[in-house]
Amino acid sequence: MISRYESDRTFKEKKELEKQKLSQMKFREKLEYIWTYYKPLIFGVIGVIAAVFIILDLVENAKYYDILSIAVSNASMIDSVTPVEEQLKEELGTGDEYETVSIDASYSFGYDMENIDYNTLMKFNAVVAAKSLDVLICGEEIHDNFESQEFFMTLGEVLGEETCEKYGIDPADTKLEITNLPRYQEMELTYYEPVYLTVLINTENVEHVKDFILYLEEDNEK
Repeated sequence: MISRYESDRTFKEKKELEKQKLSQMKFREKLEYIWTYYKPLIFGVIGVIAAVFIILDLVENAKYYDILSIAVSNASMIDSVTPVEEQLKEELGTGDEYETVSIDASYSFGYDMENIDYNTLMKFNAVVAAKSLDVLICGEEIHDNFESQEFFMTLGEVLGEETCEKYGIDPADTKLEITNLPRYQEMELTYYEPVYLTVLINTENVEHVKDFILYLEEDNEK
């Protein structure tokens, strides 16, 4: 009887022949055989599974959104800002699990604006242009530099005249000193004095910024 070429066999016959081959092999030989002939398929399956998990992760992450984004200039060597973020989310949020408060303490502008770090400046400008930043916490020289370029809202625009009067805030000012506010001191975000809170001119979270300022201004003892 003439032996048929494997390429001439039907799918069912090929499957049966494959089963026979494997049944005659030892365990290690089976592994080597499968790895040799099915490696592309294995990697393909792994790739598909990985792609599914990546897509699911991206979809889930896309649900999160900032209700308040804070940049801290020349921050202290704080171990983690996560506890502060979680505290502010609890105080300012609505309970939506996808709400976030983000604090970026990586803005090392330095204190001499004539020798400001170029990469930090480019990052700051890009984030502001993207409307991804609401509040900048900084020293006086940093404020004055960006205030001259009209980066900030007046406090009257954020809080309203009545609230400014209540807390003794100049509504025409573009910086609020928060150095000695107890709730800010508890955050331990900076070590220099004085410290100012400023509000970016193109923030899309004015109400949450207002709530943040009121949270800092109010007495810590409830």
